[in-house]
Order: sequence, then structure tokens, then C-alpha cells
Amino acid sequence: MERQLWGFPGAVFVDCRSARRSKTSVVQNSDVPFSPAPIACETLASLVARGGASWLRAPVLGADQPKSDVRANPQLADYADPQARMSGASEAIALIKGGRVYGDGIVLAPDCVTVARDVSLDFGRTGEGHWLLQEQKLRPPELIAGQVAVLATALGGSYAHWLLDELPRLISLREFGELPDLITHAHAEGCQMALKLAGFRGRVIEPVRRKHLQVDELMVPALPGWVGCVNAAHVQRLVDFAAPIQASPAYTPERIYISRALAQRRHVENESAVSAALSDQGFTCVQLERLSWAEQIALFRGVKIVVAPHGAGLANLVFARPGTRVIECFGRDYVNGCFAQLADACELDYTPIVAPGDDPWGTNPKSNRRDFTIEIDALRATLGAT
Repeated sequence: MERQLWGFPGAVFVDCRSARRSKTSVVQNSDVPFSPAPIACETLASLVARGGASWLRAPVLGADQPKSDVRANPQLADYADPQARMSGASEAIALIKGGRVYGDGIVLAPDCVTVARDVSLDFGRTGEGHWLLQEQKLRPPELIAGQVAVLATALGGSYAHWLLDELPRLISLREFGELPDLITHAHAEGCQMALKLAGFRGRVIEPVRRKHLQVDELMVPALPGWVGCVNAAHVQRLVDFAAPIQASPAYTPERIYISRALAQRRHVENESAVSAALSDQGFTCVQLERLSWAEQIALFRGVKIVVAPHGAGLANLVFARPGTRVIECFGRDYVNGCFAQLADACELDYTPIVAPGDDPWGTNPKSNRRDFTIEIDALRATLGAT
């Protein structure tokens, strides 16, 4: 439900248009002790409808939206984020004069009353909720003169969310015209390569937790969908964008197992045994953290079968050829259907393996840190069916 609360008493609008416009600059607003926190969520379209923003490129309703089903395994459709079923308009770009950005890319109305929820990810909550609504007040904003675009999203500092959430926004913005300064995650090697490939020459403002910005003219590209919910058109844009990237990896295996040995969480407790069993069937164990972005792209362009525990490395499936076999392994405590949806969009042959048990599959994001065991017999049986 959309709430249009533009008349909220006591809302603070800090007019940053008096700041110097000759180039993008940041000024600390010391006159306001704090800003009231937002109290409701709305969509970009709602913000435009009430005059708080305008369209630079309007959405086409009913077009370019994520699929709500998963052909590869319909059971997993129930384990996707419910926001995956929201109608999308991924090529739309809004302009918010005096728009605000909080933390890791949360877009706020100029009066700070509402969160633009469809471009402000908060995993595990419905479209009417957001963690920022629980706050009482925010730090005063830093004022940024000129035009700036926000690409940053929640967890965009991690590979999968950057590749599937932030990079499509960069591509959309580049197709629209010259790139302005950007609020985006840019510390990783792949991020920097993508910015260079896009012809970006401006300034990057890295998102910082609880940092509050207010921009003279904030450009807001729509999201392509919740992570993993990109459709075939989005996949093709990513493939086309990365086409100039070429690399000669040290090895080009056709069967790979993606290790989580270097991950900070969700380790596979019996990974040595899994790796040994797969090695007997011609699989190579790879640690994607040791590869450059170009090498990861090259690896997935040539692979024929991928076995992996649920993890960010599976975002690279966007670069795999149609028909590539994918076996994703889960612990029973946390099953996430995002890469099943991605595999569907990429026309891949996808099969999940979930740890056995009597309890229902879990979906609580707080459980996604738990280690788990892959059933080797189930894995062998699945591979034997290929």
C-alpha cells in the first residue's frame, strides 16, 4: 500500500540549491541538529505522482518485469523474496530535486518523510516495511550541489548484489546519457573495471553506513528487480556490457565446484569429501575469490556443469551459455530461490539439493550464516541423472 504523506508536520526540507553549482561539492549542514526519520514507504511512481520527483525516463507499465515463477523448480518459487513478484520498470530514471540518500543507498523523499521502497532494498520485509522506519532521527545531511546519481543498494559491496543490482543501474544510466557523479560501491576490482568500461570520468561517493546525503538533483535509476530476479532482457544487457572483457584463465575446466573455503560464513562442513567425490567425476574445485573479474567471466563462459553451495559466486551464471547444468546445494535452515530465478532467466538447466530432514525449509536471513553438509549420495544421484 502506498502512503502519500507530503504534509507531515515538522518535516525538514533542507534546500541545497543555494550551494555552489559550478561543480559537485559537499557541505555539512550544521544548522539542523537532526532530521526526523521517515515514517512510511512509497514507490518512485508515488513520489512522482505527488510532485516530489519527475521522470527523466518514464516506466513502461507491465513491461520488463521479473517472472513470478521458476520453471527449473517451481517449489523454489515459494522461497524467493516476496518482492520478486512486484511489477518492475527497470529502465525508468527519476529526478528528485533535494532527494536524499541514507546509508547504503536508501532513497528518501526531499522532506525525509518517506522511503522510496522499490529502490531501497531491505531483505526479509514486505514493500510496506523498512528498517529505517524504526529510527527516531537521522544525522543532519551533508549537502551535495549539482547532479548525482545513486546506484548503491543494500549489500552492494558484495559481488552478487553489485553485479545483479548496481551494475544494471549503471548500464541503464549510461544508455540514457553522460554519466554524472555517482553514489556507488567502487572499491572492488570488478567495480572499477565496469566504471572504466562505461566511460565514467566523474567522482565516486562511496556509501557509508548511516551517512546522510541530500543532493541538489538526485538521479535514481530503477532497480532491475530483487537480487536474482533479473529477466532475460536484463541478462542480455549484462552480457553485452561485458562482451569487450576478455581474459585467458590459467585453466578452462568444463566442470567446476565452487568452494566456500575462503568465505566468511556458510561453510560446507564436508567440503573436502565433496571435492574429492567430484574430482573423481572430472570436476575442478575453484575459489572465485582468487580470480579477477575478467577471469570469472571467462570461466563461466566456457563451463558446462556447475556445482556450488548457495553463494555470491553463482551470480556469474549470467555469463554462462544456455543449457549449462547448475546444481545448487543448500542447508535446510536457509533456502533462497534467487539463483533458481536467475538460472531460469538465463535458460540454464537448474537443480537444487537441500539437506534432508523433517523440518520445513527455512527462509530466515539470519540463518544464512550457518555451516551445513552436502549429501554426497544425493549429489552423485543428481549428477548421474544428467
